[in-house]
Amino acid sequence: MANPTGLLLIALIATSALSWTTTTVDAEPIKLSNADFDEHVQEDGKIWFIKFFAPWCGHCKRLVPAWAELDETMAGDDTWRIAHVDCTTNKEVCTKHEIRGYPTLKVFHNGKEFRRYTGARDVESLKTFINTVTHDLWQAEGEAAAHDEA
Repeated sequence: MANPTGLLLIALIATSALSWTTTTVDAEPIKLSNADFDEHVQEDGKIWFIKFFAPWCGHCKRLVPAWAELDETMAGDDTWRIAHVDCTTNKEVCTKHEIRGYPTLKVFHNGKEFRRYTGARDVESLKTFINTVTHDLWQAEGEAAAHDEA
């Protein structure tokens, strides 16, 4: 007969591991591909911050933790979407958006590229960039709306 305490311990460990795995998966940035890039990025009103990368790229590998943390930080935000595209398996979309080096970070809004990110690759710098882009986009949209009314 099996030891009930041992079985309980195994069940608790398995449950904890499953819970941790689920949390980790939920925190991953959105994976975009040739098939769904345009559909997602044209989502009305959303601002997409997209990392174009290659899995073998050393700079890309070093960016993974900061990108995941940024995604986790932005998870409750209804305006922003944090995503990534593997350019080794999605060459069409990477060519279309003129990706020539890795990682390349770009912001898209209403299906169009708005700005390329060239700053430091730490979470605080990325969040500062997001705040700046949010301000600049809303200001540009306000000016466009005022121009349309005139």
